[in-house]
Amino acid sequence: MTSNTLNISRADMVTDATEQFKTQAKRLRKALAARDVSISHAGSLELLAQSHGFRDWNTAVAMARRNIPTNVSDLGIGKRFAGSYLGHAVTGLIRSVNATPTPGVFRVEVHLDQPVDVVESKRFTGYRQRIAARINEHCEPVLTNGMSGPGLSIDLLLREAPDA
Repeated sequence: MTSNTLNISRADMVTDATEQFKTQAKRLRKALAARDVSISHAGSLELLAQSHGFRDWNTAVAMARRNIPTNVSDLGIGKRFAGSYLGHAVTGLIRSVNATPTPGVFRVEVHLDQPVDVVESKRFTGYRQRIAARINEHCEPVLTNGMSGPGLSIDLLLREAPDA
C-alpha cells in the first residue's frame, strides 16, 4: 500500500521519523546502561543525532522534516543517507539502486561512513563498510521474496558532507 491509499499526511511521516529517532535513542540508552554507562534521555538523543551526522537533536529533527524518503524513487547514486543496519545507526553514501525480479523489491548498495561490527560475539568481530541489501518501496529492509526482514533501513537523506 502507498501513503496515498492510507491517507497519511507529510506531517504524520515527520512524526514517524522523529519517533524512530526517539526509539533508537531509547535503545542506545539501554545498551549503554547494560555496559554500566549512565546517560540521560536528552543525552541519548544528542548522541544519536551526532551518530547520524547531525550537530544536535534539533538539527536532526529539522533535517528529518525536510528529507524523509517516502519512496525508493527519492534515492539516487551519490546521495547521502542516515538509517540503520542490523541495529546500528549508520550514515553513508548510496552507490547503486536497482530493481530486482521481485516486484517492489530493490537492491541498494551503500558505503558507510564508519564500518560497523555485525557480529554479536565477544570473541571476534566482523566489520562491514560496503553493504548490499534489499529494501522495499518505502526504504525498509526486506528479504529476497519481499517479506519484511533484518537489514538496511534508509530513514532519511542528508545534505551535508561527512566530517573530515
